[in-house]
Amino acid sequence: MDIRDIQEIKNPIFNRKEIQAKIISETTPSNKEVLTLLSSKFSVPEEAIKINGIYGKFGLKEFKVKANIYNSKEERNKVERKTKKEVETEKKEAEAKKSAEEKKE
Repeated sequence: MDIRDIQEIKNPIFNRKEIQAKIISETTPSNKEVLTLLSSKFSVPEEAIKINGIYGKFGLKEFKVKANIYNSKEERNKVERKTKKEVETEKKEAEAKKSAEEKKE
């Protein structure tokens, strides 16, 4: 998987970088693969990146990726809306933490 043609727009209002890039890959890249690729390219933790979309055309091995890159997870959480999956995982983590504390007592 290779990343090319990166267009980077700095948005000072939201304190983020808005990225549009082309990824060359044999198969459609998953969100996790794109997160690791962007985090290594821009030296930012994966939690600070929000992928807006991965777009491909039939028959081509080029995929257009749109993403927002923040400086930290806290800044991302201030601006971006959480998905259902993120909310559910946070609830599960909170319940697990609560049950672990009850077992200790």
